[in-house]
Amino acid sequence: MALTLASAQTIFSSTQVPSPIPATIALFEQLDVDDQLAFLWFAYTEMGKTITPAAPGAARLQFAEGLLGQIKSMPQPEQTQVMRDIASCADTPSGRTYAAFSVNTKLAFWYELGEFMKQGIVAPIPPGYQMSIGVRALLESVQQLDPGQQITVLRNTVVGMGYDVSAQSPSSYPTSEPLFERTVPAPTKVAIEGVTEPAVLGYIEAMNTDNFDAAVALFADNGALQPPFQKPIVGRDAIKQYMQSEAQGLNMMPQQGITESREDGSKQLKVTGIVQTPWFGVNVGMNISWRFLIDGQGKIFFVAIDMLASPQELMNLRRI
Repeated sequence: MALTLASAQTIFSSTQVPSPIPATIALFEQLDVDDQLAFLWFAYTEMGKTITPAAPGAARLQFAEGLLGQIKSMPQPEQTQVMRDIASCADTPSGRTYAAFSVNTKLAFWYELGEFMKQGIVAPIPPGYQMSIGVRALLESVQQLDPGQQITVLRNTVVGMGYDVSAQSPSSYPTSEPLFERTVPAPTKVAIEGVTEPAVLGYIEAMNTDNFDAAVALFADNGALQPPFQKPIVGRDAIKQYMQSEAQGLNMMPQQGITESREDGSKQLKVTGIVQTPWFGVNVGMNISWRFLIDGQGKIFFVAIDMLASPQELMNLRRI
């Protein structure tokens, strides 16, 4: 029987626990534009260590310098309007520029705006702003997440902003930004308790060195990758575009896994571990599981990357 994407998405489904992240992101999406900007202000400047801030390096900021410079030179009412336009996806030059940024650069952009606000260079929250019930509920929800989950919420709040002239599909991503140097060398040799599958080990090793050509070569021609809370990205070219845009600088540290053979000669594997991102440095890790379906030729037909609902799920490898 031929493998299908629909059936591949169901592997190990019984071991998955609903994540609090989609509900938290839904709270953000229900806010009006000013409240969304207020949330970003509090998240990046006012919450201290409760919400983990993004701390981008110069490699990311260089791509946002032009737009940041324009905003700095504006009167404060215009600065506020530009931020509103970006958050509301308005068709403006600044919105178009922002939409072309990669995820890393979007996070860097808002981090730097927060720094400018604290310094008085960019307009902060308007005087007299009263935190709405929705913003308060969202902040309380985010505070209850672990640092890795907070990373994902902050990422997803800014990734869809700006005016996207290309009408990108989930498998179309900007590729203009070059790779940046890692500040901390990633582990290149991988050992996973319970897993010896070459395609899985090779995938982790290639991703840890930003060798996306090698990673993509491990996929079947019609293989698919499903990022957290997104639709599957199908085909080697589309997967490579996604990796170049969103997977640079990741440190993947798998810990353990299980392997199950299937009657058709394929294998399904679940691996759990930690992923560190360049957006938040090496001190914060996301608890992740990878669900692999390997075809009879040893190629990756499907891999889903799932955010775990709690750190305890790192040990949840048994069938239910």
